Amino acid sequence: MVEAVQLPWWWQELCEASTVISLVITVYAITMHFLNYRKPHEQRLVVRIQLIVPVFVVTSLVAIKFPEFCQFYLDPVREVYEAFVIYTFFSLLVLVLGGEHRIITEICLSHRPSTHAIPFFGRYLGKIDLSYPEDFLMVKRGILQYVWFKPFYCSCNLLCLLFDFSRLNLILVVIYNISVTWSLYNLAIFWRCLYEDLRPFNPWGKFLCVKVVIFASYWQSMVIMILDSKGIINGGYAGFVYQNGLLCMEMTGFAILHLITFPWDEYSSAVMPHCARMNYIYAIRDCFGGRDLKSDFGKTIRGQSYYNCRNFDPAADSVLIAKADADSRLIRITQGLRFENRGQDRHWIGYGCTDNRGSSGSSGMRRSSVKEEPWDNATVAHEYLPTDPNYPVSADLATRHRNSRRMKDLRRNINSRASAV
Repeated sequence: MVEAVQLPWWWQELCEASTVISLVITVYAITMHFLNYRKPHEQRLVVRIQLIVPVFVVTSLVAIKFPEFCQFYLDPVREVYEAFVIYTFFSLLVLVLGGEHRIITEICLSHRPSTHAIPFFGRYLGKIDLSYPEDFLMVKRGILQYVWFKPFYCSCNLLCLLFDFSRLNLILVVIYNISVTWSLYNLAIFWRCLYEDLRPFNPWGKFLCVKVVIFASYWQSMVIMILDSKGIINGGYAGFVYQNGLLCMEMTGFAILHLITFPWDEYSSAVMPHCARMNYIYAIRDCFGGRDLKSDFGKTIRGQSYYNCRNFDPAADSVLIAKADADSRLIRITQGLRFENRGQDRHWIGYGCTDNRGSSGSSGMRRSSVKEEPWDNATVAHEYLPTDPNYPVSADLATRHRNSRRMKDLRRNINSRASAV
């Protein structure tokens, strides 16, 4: 039986106060996002990132009170969600740049391939060209592998705790460090290749919100593990309790940082007066439904059957593609791209693993024939009812009129005349 460890009373009270403050701040921020849910694709990612604060602070407080229960049942949940937030942050960066298709086919087409940021060995490794779908897939998989590995790591770690597999525990720690390093390295590659394009969106604050929480958890656990191995900290759950005590107190600062960095008022009716908002219940369902995760994971697992040059045919002129990087151009030719009319035009042919199926012309993407439904003119007579509970969005009509451009110009005109008098 491992001896229970208790923090001093004043430390426990500070942790309890920090938990309450962090939860109040985060619940307020998330609730306001749901009440102003006007950009579902972006706000669902923001809310998922902000949830890391209540997940960490609640599990840390429970770890202080009941360390054995938390280590077996709650700590794995926190570990998995920590990895999930890294992937969510990557998805947010992709989204603000316009999505994967725009990054591959437009933004990175004019960028020069980047070298690996590894001293000495980087020059001998192949260059990274994110305009090539397979390179983008490599970076994305490098980030996602940590999310996929974390549940396996937590399960094996529980077995080590139950049956005292010391050798297996050492192997798991080594593999875990390799996995998290590889994930953060691929995220750094993505950041390095697209930093100039990300700069207008002020990404540093969002980057710090995610990384500081994860690095604080990781390095504190490493330092306490070393102190425990040296005998400076008492054995048992002492190191685990002290680590969670520190994390619990730090979460208040992280909650404030998240509130400032991911403000809800960017999606308010004052900023977006002509945009309807999704109703509260539908906003919650959209955020936690998980359909976007299923779709994205499926595309990533399918790999080159989706991430190929044919599906990501650049929208740029054929001349620009013909004058692009030689390696990138050769790869596209290998997959079936052909230039004609001295590089002015291009078309795809059935070649290799990507079958053209008879498509030709300036676009190489396979488009499935979708039969559109006929337009029903009878719906024109029906007006939208803002109070209809079955309609998933609401337009704040009064607020929309008050914050419209015409009303703002009128207020500005009246104020200027009043100041002149």
